[in-house]
Amino acid sequence: MTCRAWLVLLLAAGVTTGCNRPDPPKQYALTGQILAVKDNSQELTIKHDDIPGYMPGMTMSFPVVASSLMVGREPGELIAATLEVDGLKYQVTAITRTGMAPLPQGTNEVAMAGGILEVGDPMPDAALIDQTDHRRSLAEWRGTPVLVTFIYTRCPLPNYCPLMDRHFVTIQRAVADDPALRGQLQLLSISFDAEYDTPAVLAAHAATLKADTSTWTFLTGDRVTVDRLAGTFGVGVIRGSDGATEITHNLRTALFAADGTLLKIYPGSDWTPRTALADLRAHLAR
Repeated sequence: MTCRAWLVLLLAAGVTTGCNRPDPPKQYALTGQILAVKDNSQELTIKHDDIPGYMPGMTMSFPVVASSLMVGREPGELIAATLEVDGLKYQVTAITRTGMAPLPQGTNEVAMAGGILEVGDPMPDAALIDQTDHRRSLAEWRGTPVLVTFIYTRCPLPNYCPLMDRHFVTIQRAVADDPALRGQLQLLSISFDAEYDTPAVLAAHAATLKADTSTWTFLTGDRVTVDRLAGTFGVGVIRGSDGATEITHNLRTALFAADGTLLKIYPGSDWTPRTALADLRAHLAR
């Protein structure tokens, strides 16, 4: 039983205790493939297998405890490593090469490994196409704060793309109703399902959401461009076999300042429109 559980039982019995000693760091066996080596930040981007008792398999960057462990590291390397977790801090403390393998195909993991946007970074540019079948460049939206998310219209999970749509509907309404925010935010929903999400499909989707397309634009593009762009935002995309309608992906929504630099990343689905609107107001106040 954990220290916390013991404390709950003791408090329920009317007993107090000094059970608040910090837990020692935990160590986990990590196996996977290195996708990118970041010497300047002493990090490795690793596509790792399930880490029993800690997290499922995914692709993420890990700090490395010593620069000596970075020597000889290269993309494609298969490794067995030790991951040390101390509260919210985690780091790789040992690495052994077990082989080499080609980098993954059919996903955008290599694009993610090339570097994910951080606060203060400029918004990347890309050639896309909007719901009216016009070619657009992301650079067009610099000069106004922008909220960017990635979706696809066939997404079957209500807490994924449909939730992002609902969040944007709420934000669009709040901005339109607030004189201090009106005209101060652009919304971009970028689909990574170009084969199905044609401009006509995106236009119909926008109509269903009652999107004001003067402030909310739906975009797509060729697969290579969109997957690379999604990767820079930290959005991983895994496509099934030909004909599969489901795309496995995570969620990351980004708020950019009027000068085009990244203000905030909202990972997953736990953020709320209220949070993004508060960050927008704080930015405009500055």
